Amino acid sequence: MEKKLCYILGTVFIITSGIIYSLERFIAYFVWIGQMNAHTGSFPTYPNLPGLLTNIFIPIYAVIGIILLVIGYKESNS
Repeated sequence: MEKKLCYILGTVFIITSGIIYSLERFIAYFVWIGQMNAHTGSFPTYPNLPGLLTNIFIPIYAVIGIILLVIGYKESNS
């Protein structure tokens, strides 16, 4: 693969994993706010925010992105 393509794809994969992680946390936070505003009398004190390994695609995309960046770096040094 061409080094420029490796850099672009690696960056896209890492950004995608970050966007997915941020969206999950965003949704979990707004669900918690909705539970608090429902006036049911019982809601969690703190939001139940997802971790990095909750969604399997987050670490997979991050690892693929890092691997592609390393491949691009090795291509430029060859």
